[in-house]
Amino acid sequence: MEVESKYRSPGNERIEKALQRLGARKIHECSMEDIYYSHPGRDFAKTDESLRLRKMEGPSELTYKGPRLKTGTARAREEITLKLEDPLSAQRIVERLGFVEKIVIKKKRSSYLIDKLRVEVDDVDGLGEYVELELITEEPRRAESLIELARTELGLERLEKRTYLEMLLEKDGLS
Repeated sequence: MEVESKYRSPGNERIEKALQRLGARKIHECSMEDIYYSHPGRDFAKTDESLRLRKMEGPSELTYKGPRLKTGTARAREEITLKLEDPLSAQRIVERLGFVEKIVIKKKRSSYLIDKLRVEVDDVDGLGEYVELELITEEPRRAESLIELARTELGLERLEKRTYLEMLLEKDGLS
């Protein structure tokens, strides 16, 4: 189970300095292209699911995200990810099965670890700067309290409950 909270960044440079002060370890930095698909037989907006092909340096990923579960300020949902050496072939398979590209999201991401908490510092084309705090866990309530502690330490105030996909679809009038 992935448990995460997303916040509008008060400035990614400021966040990265705070992460350094907290002893966070930078684990990755890259540009990403996320392709979201619509399902040929059901409306993912209604079922609160998504299928995403993430293209990036190194192995790419194909990810299914299940419906969000109700928690406090964090989001919890099933997430199944398959690592891919050949994203183009995966894209062809998905499209041959009838899935249709709905939207592409491009972003620059710097990833950090504070113990088991992953901090994603994003600059999303067309949306701006955001910080995601996430844990993979079987204990969503415990994860939420750790996320809240990190949020306070990083000075994150503006919670964003929508996904990047939802924000871009709304912005583009496609939702």
